[in-house]
Amino acid sequence: MPIITHDKPDPSYYYNIIQYDDGNWAADPLPLDDYMVYPAMGGYAGSQVPGSTRPPGVLRQGIRTTTGNKVAGYAQGLINTYAPPDLQRNALHALATLPSSDPNYTAAQAMMTWVAAVNSHRDTEIAHVKTLTFNQIVIYIVPAGSPPWPAPPAGLTPVPPARVGSAVYKLRFG
Repeated sequence: MPIITHDKPDPSYYYNIIQYDDGNWAADPLPLDDYMVYPAMGGYAGSQVPGSTRPPGVLRQGIRTTTGNKVAGYAQGLINTYAPPDLQRNALHALATLPSSDPNYTAAQAMMTWVAAVNSHRDTEIAHVKTLTFNQIVIYIVPAGSPPWPAPPAGLTPVPPARVGSAVYKLRFG
């Protein structure tokens, strides 16, 4: 069912946005859940390949999935700020090789426990997003800070970002 409003609808939540001569806007809300689009046959993206058993369509994300992806992006950014992949590899090495009485073992364990807590909170928040209605998602803002996100351990300090293509970036993100 289209909405009619005086303000231009946000393309993140609406499609088929048109403006009438009187200045009002009309748009259709995007679907909440993922949906399948069936493009025309004849070699276009998603068309059925001879012998294929897949459905001849392209899966498009609904706004619950795109909003959940924003939550996942925030969590990944938080983890990369305090415990990027190279530090996590170092921590896993410390956990595998050092005795549990070593202070480096304790710090590594605290970092990996925090990473697991952030991932757990991310999953909980995404599960919450999957229950929201359209009107709730339109006003939803990804929560930031701690709380609600787990606070990093005292020994973890923010790691400066690495420039893409640099040796540090290649080491950090492989």
